[in-house]
Amino acid sequence: MYTYKHPRPSVAIDLVLFGIIDHKLVILTGRRAEPPYKGRASLPGAYVYEDESAEETCTRKIKSIGLKPSYLEQLVTLTDPYRDPRGRVIAIAYYGLIPIPQEIPTGDTKIDQMSWITPEEVQKQSWAFDHKKILDIAIKRLRAKIQYSAVSPHFFPEEFTVPELAAVYCAILGRSIDVPNFRRDLLRQNLLVEVGTKHVRGPRARTYNWNWKNKEKFFLSLG
Repeated sequence: MYTYKHPRPSVAIDLVLFGIIDHKLVILTGRRAEPPYKGRASLPGAYVYEDESAEETCTRKIKSIGLKPSYLEQLVTLTDPYRDPRGRVIAIAYYGLIPIPQEIPTGDTKIDQMSWITPEEVQKQSWAFDHKKILDIAIKRLRAKIQYSAVSPHFFPEEFTVPELAAVYCAILGRSIDVPNFRRDLLRQNLLVEVGTKHVRGPRARTYNWNWKNKEKFFLSLG
């Protein structure tokens, strides 16, 4: 068996899972059920097994929670040697998008009382480890990325109207946007594909899918 000359720290993943409920951006969190930081707010996470990648650990953990993300991206790696009082643990944080979360997942022996909370509620919690830092980075990343990357459409399980898509952007930003300018911006940059119509509180409205074939760079002002 090979003997390593250097210490071998543990590696874990932490997950920031975003959803949208009642036109508000929400994040799945829980409460630490055991020490350290018992009783504090916490993100779901897991240790990386020796025979799996960090991405496979994410898949395993999200599946155990009972959710299925439509988008998952590595966010940040945290290497502070004292971030975990139990020993040296390097954490790789990811954020994912969950289309229309209908139920609150159940917890486990390490994290319980899971719930969806808003970014405003994040600021009021007392957090375990460096999870508050992870959340602040994730929220900032998501809000910036929707201007130049096709992230927001991942919140939809099917086609959408422009006002429905605009509502997702408003939920993520936490403020209103100019919907007519938003529509013109999307269509001018060929970001939407019309697929049909549906009833939306009155006359039928046009429905769209995101134009995934369009590989051109884009930018939405969202003013």
